[in-house]
Formats: sequence, C-alpha cells, structure tokens
Amino acid sequence: MKAGRIAVIWALGALALPGAAKAADEAAFFKGKTITYIVATTNGGGYDFYARMVSRHMARFLPGTTFTVVNRPGAGHVVGTNLIYIAKPNGLTIGTFNTGLIYAQLVGKKGIKFDLRNMSWVGKAASDPRMVVTGAQLPYKSILDFRKPGTPFRFGASGIGSAAYSETIMLTRAFDLNVRIIPGYGGSHSQLAIMRGELVGMMGGESSVQGFIKGGKGRAILQIGGKPEGGVPLARDLPASPEGKALIALISSQAELARFTAGPPNIPPARLAVLRKAYKQALESKEFNEQAAKADKPVDPGFGDNVEEVVKAAFDQTPATIALLKDVLGRKADSTSVPGAKLAYVSDDGRVIKFTDSEGKTVEAKVSGARTKIEVAGKPASRKALKAGMTCDVAYVPGKNNEPKTLDCR
Repeated sequence: MKAGRIAVIWALGALALPGAAKAADEAAFFKGKTITYIVATTNGGGYDFYARMVSRHMARFLPGTTFTVVNRPGAGHVVGTNLIYIAKPNGLTIGTFNTGLIYAQLVGKKGIKFDLRNMSWVGKAASDPRMVVTGAQLPYKSILDFRKPGTPFRFGASGIGSAAYSETIMLTRAFDLNVRIIPGYGGSHSQLAIMRGELVGMMGGESSVQGFIKGGKGRAILQIGGKPEGGVPLARDLPASPEGKALIALISSQAELARFTAGPPNIPPARLAVLRKAYKQALESKEFNEQAAKADKPVDPGFGDNVEEVVKAAFDQTPATIALLKDVLGRKADSTSVPGAKLAYVSDDGRVIKFTDSEGKTVEAKVSGARTKIEVAGKPASRKALKAGMTCDVAYVPGKNNEPKTLDCR
C-alpha cells in the first residue's frame, strides 16, 4: 500500500474517531441514570398505555437506565407539556401529550409555555384516524342524524383544549350538527356513559375506540383521516361547505400524528440520537409489537427528523384557516363533567360539597335546591340526601359557586 494512501486512511480514521467516541460517551451517559417520562394526562388511558409500553421497551435498549413514568394531567395536557418543555435539556426528561396542543398553539391558548416546533422529537408510535362512535344499541347510523333540531345530542369529550374536545367542536361546525359537548369525559368514561345512556356519542382516536367497537358496545359512523376501515364513511366524502372542508382537512392532517415522544428543546444532538436509536429499536422490536397486538393497539411508528418535519408542517396554515380555528375553538362550554367523583365533604344541609375534578383539583360547589337535579341510587333526591363518601357523576358550571347542574350519586 502506498504511503500516501495510508496517510489518507489514517486521516479519515482520525476524523471519524471523535464522532464515534462522542456517540459512545453519550450512550454511556445514560447508564445508572433515571429517565423521567411525563404523561400529560391521568393514568389508565391510551396515552398512559403507550407511555408505559414505550418506556419499558426503550429501557431494554439503554442497559443500566431506569425509566419512571409520571402522570401530570391538567389544562388539556398543557400542564404536563409545559413541564416537559422547561425541563433541563439533558435527555433525562421526555414525555407524551395530546395532538390537540397543535390547535391550542395555533390559536394562542393562554397558559402555554412551549413551542412544539422547538421540541426535541424522538418519535411517534402510531397514526390514529379519528372515529365518531355511538352506542351499538342506539338508532344513529350516520353523522348527519345529529343535525336534527330539538334537544341537542350529548357528546362526551375530555378536558377543554384536548384533541377530542377541539375536534368535536370542529366537526360540529363542519357538518352543522346539533351537538352539545360535555367536557370531563375521557375516552373510557365516554364509552361507559354511552352504555349508561348519559351520552349518545363521542369522537376519539381509532386506537382508543376499537375495543369498544369490537366488543359490540359501540358503532363507528364516521372516520376522519387514514385509510378506509370496514366500510365506515370518510368525512372527506360527505358534502360540506368550503369552511367545513378546511376543518376536516385540518383534523385529517393530525391523524398522522399520534402517541408522540418528545423532550425539551436543545437536547445535545448526540444524546438525542441515542434516545432516538433506543426508541427506534424498541418500536421495531418483536416484543413491542407483540405486546401492542395483544392489547389491540396499532403501531405505525415514525422517527426523529421525520416526525419533527410533520409537526412543523402542521403549523403551516393560512391566516384564514387559523382565524376559522380561533372562531370555532372560542366557544365556551356551559358545563363540565366529572364522572365518578367522590364527595370529600358535604355540609349538614347539603348546600356545600367538595370533590376532586378530572385534573386533580379540589372543587367546592354550592348545590341549588331548585336548579340542581339530584339522583341517589337512581331515584330523585334532595340535597339533604348527599353524604360524604358518595361517588357521584357531577356536571357543574365552573365559576364563583361551581353550581352543579346534575348530581348522579351512588
């Protein structure tokens, strides 16, 4: 081998070694460390399930690293996402949150401390077409059935600002539906409420509702985004105004993004690459996919820069679309619901109660003797029948007195 060629090889090796050494150093950094994985909602739902599955399998590809999953619900995922965003960019805090925050940031929702475009994107676990679901025992066969005048049709949704809440409002506007949205019902709570007859419908990701449908309890009547599934009508194929079509297109664009994992801005590139590699190995592993299949959870992963590009593209909306979104999402809920709230305190006369809301906050409410509809064990009752320790489904009007509209206790 000629001396000149040897010199070139040695020079190239010298250039490569620092990068290789840097990557090795960053991989070694995680050994003996704990990665906190923040879930911006309560435990037990779809986000929590994916978070625990992702963290469990990422740990297999980061030997010596411990993952701790922490639920930080509040303000439609804003609280948890703020915590992820302001964490130290050392790679030891990552998390997941609702795609509805793209809408919230587009319209400038108060309380947001993050810019999703600047986050350190690790990947996404799924695509999640939106499905409108009603009860299998109910007569509704088409989304257009909910246009009928009269008493509004009650749809459940999780917290104000969540994707389900925002997109249900957008859907209502797109198809001119006579729907009243009852916030406070997370996905599983909405499904139970449909079975109990408290609600007639809900909108959620396919991954969250397919068990409800396959179990024979729910019927899908509309799909937004994704490929056609089982003959369910696609929203894009139904007649709608130009405004309605713009809203449907915006919801469809979000269906590609589901079950994010991201960290705060400015995680060092080499360290972020280690996280991305472990994430990719986890989601492509046989064990991960077998667990997801057993739980009937879809896996359609995306990684690193590709996810970041999709997120940034979601913010590339025309001023007209953003103005329309602000108008649609500016509607205020007239009440919020807390299914399964335990009464922590009840005054002797039943006029004042205290319970914990869906975001973990204590609510003190004044019960009206005339306006609040009260049932105990399925029978009409007065407020004097309320007792501390009862479990109640509470619908109340947030404000000075937080007056309940209904109390269904057992």
